[in-house]
Amino acid sequence: MEVCPKCGGQLLGCGCFKDSKELPFRIPFILIPIMCELCGTLWPELFSVSDEEWTKYVIPPLQRKVLCKKCYADLEEIFPDGWKNIS
Repeated sequence: MEVCPKCGGQLLGCGCFKDSKELPFRIPFILIPIMCELCGTLWPELFSVSDEEWTKYVIPPLQRKVLCKKCYADLEEIFPDGWKNIS
């Protein structure tokens, strides 16, 4: 799972270098965990909602982040008519 320093893909299968002697340097694979941006749950179960629904309930700073199902449900409860319709 080592990273190719040329293309950024997986070194084992990318084909950029014929053997390890050609490598200018090595980049080890580091597993970075996925976590919920709000509660910090590691490796939350993935779920799917439409883009329209996501942008209705999730405030802009969190829209490109990972949320767990519970935190998403909490946002739906906090903003039943969507975050834009706060009175």
